[in-house]
Amino acid sequence: MKICAQNNITFQRRLKPSEEAEYSHVLNSAKSKGKSVLIVPATSLPNQTGVGNLGSKESLEFFDFAKKYWGVNEIQILPMGQYHFHNNEVPVYSGTSMDLGNHVINLEYYTNEKPNTKIHNKVDFKNVIEENSSQEKILKKLYEDKKFKPEFEQFKAENSARLESKAIYRALRELNGTHDYKQWNDIDKNLYELPPDKRTKRIEEIKKLKGKEIDFYYFKQFLAEDSLKRAKAELNKRGLKLNGDMLCGFSFDEVWANPKAFHKDTTIGWGLPALNFDTQESEKLLREKVKFYAQRYDGIRVDASSTYVEQPNIKNGAEQKRYYGNKILDIIDEEFKKVKGNQFDIKNIMHEHLHNNGNRLGIHTSDHLSSDWGSNKSFLRQDWSPDTFIIGAKNHDSPVSGMSGEQKKALSEIYGEIKNEKEFMKAKLAEPMSAKHNMLYFMDALNIKGQFQNNIDRSENYAKLIPQNYQEQYFKALENGEGFNPMDALERNFKAQGLDKKDPKLFTKIVKYRKILEQKEKQTHPALKWICGIVCSGLMLYGLCKDRKKSKN
Repeated sequence: MKICAQNNITFQRRLKPSEEAEYSHVLNSAKSKGKSVLIVPATSLPNQTGVGNLGSKESLEFFDFAKKYWGVNEIQILPMGQYHFHNNEVPVYSGTSMDLGNHVINLEYYTNEKPNTKIHNKVDFKNVIEENSSQEKILKKLYEDKKFKPEFEQFKAENSARLESKAIYRALRELNGTHDYKQWNDIDKNLYELPPDKRTKRIEEIKKLKGKEIDFYYFKQFLAEDSLKRAKAELNKRGLKLNGDMLCGFSFDEVWANPKAFHKDTTIGWGLPALNFDTQESEKLLREKVKFYAQRYDGIRVDASSTYVEQPNIKNGAEQKRYYGNKILDIIDEEFKKVKGNQFDIKNIMHEHLHNNGNRLGIHTSDHLSSDWGSNKSFLRQDWSPDTFIIGAKNHDSPVSGMSGEQKKALSEIYGEIKNEKEFMKAKLAEPMSAKHNMLYFMDALNIKGQFQNNIDRSENYAKLIPQNYQEQYFKALENGEGFNPMDALERNFKAQGLDKKDPKLFTKIVKYRKILEQKEKQTHPALKWICGIVCSGLMLYGLCKDRKKSKN
């Protein structure tokens, strides 16, 4: 018999089981019937290894919580490709676009063995991603055991055409002693520009030299694909869609293996290579990328989508824009539709920074909120269809929010006078909830301070972590008038739109649950703590004696 005693017993005010059904009904009746997207990097999810995983027990419990309290129906993750360390940091957008990183693998599915754990206050990429990490050692044992050999061999047969160049590239990084392929020997540097017979010969040589390493890379891809598939199934079971983040750029190995698809020594900004959209090779590569995401996710976020419409080409500091209109966006739609078939819905392709482009869904934040921009009210005033935009207060690119005069003015025009910083943030989180499609950033929801990237201390970039006690911290934030209280947001929007008068019964329930979520924690009386401690200790002693008696018998 195993009994766990809790030393510090508290009774925080949150939904009681008897309240949950009504709360859910009120929330779903009052909020929009469109997309309610939670933006959260998988690596930031609650975990015991230092790096979050989409399908872990802790993550799924968090998603249950987010659905219940915030009414989310979709999850938006950041790119899931390969990370690598640069100057001892992890630049998230150097991730590959057409394979999966080691952090996607959920060891819970395959073994009882766990990576070394320690207390974390930020994402510890090294514990999972580095080649000598404890997770990597467990993966090598699984590989040597050949436990999944039939499934693994089938995976290689189906995916080697896509993955071979990536595996060869990783082998050549070791053989040439550098990640920069432009510094490799002439044959390896220009491998995919060689005649087919010479290229095949060199690839066979590389496989003989690094065959085991190449096969181990395939094995990790096999487990990552399986982990992602299982995690998506678990989310779908919970009524949650999973959206992938389709990078606008390509990684070094993808440029190296497809030289005719890119402009030479040219970027679209952010150091990302520029596809040459006027070649067949580039269209083929783009279609492959869209297919990769469409097969693995319910929907996709098209990163920097505006670059497909008017592509910036920057070479030697000079920029020349090329206008393509809908040509490239049509390719993305077509390829997504090929995969989804009858399940195709154009709203499941969400385009960052795309403004009112036909029936496509553009992503916006209120980072630059003004009376004329960045709010549901301003977009509707410009005759945008509610189905052409999704809006949130912030996302992973956002700076720390501050109460600027322009933003305060814009929100005051909607909700009345904004008196202080807390009221400003409540209003800023409420306004997107008035849109048909809205999104919520995990740091806003849980009142996690700071910003996700662009920190002066680069070790803080991409490293925000949802703590294990996120529920306790969330309700504490609500008590202090911080964090995201969806009922507060709905109350403000009902008043602003006159719905409090049109549907007073629903409005009364919104106010009721707003107050419940804001109620202060009831402190446990010291005497009660003492009594509970004695009772728990007695139960533990009883269980211990019982176990000893069993062992004697």
